[in-house]
Amino acid sequence: MKIIEDLYFGRISPYEMSISATPEYQKLKVLADRNEELLRESLSDEQKELLEKLIETVTDISSISERDMFINGFRLGMKLMMDVMTDE
Repeated sequence: MKIIEDLYFGRISPYEMSISATPEYQKLKVLADRNEELLRESLSDEQKELLEKLIETVTDISSISERDMFINGFRLGMKLMMDVMTDE
């Protein structure tokens, strides 16, 4: 029951949980940041605005995908629990 209480009182928030801190993730994040900075240095102001719009759109798409994957995973977990609880 503690996890339900924590969820109710806002002590846990799946949306705010930290992103993977694996070495693989960290390496790719550093590479992406470095490449973005190099690209920005070579762009005009108009191109920088376009890049920013692209990044915002990709971030929105990623956020929707993460939400949908969380929902699907939660539903799958509940289906597993229902299957375990039924006596067949």
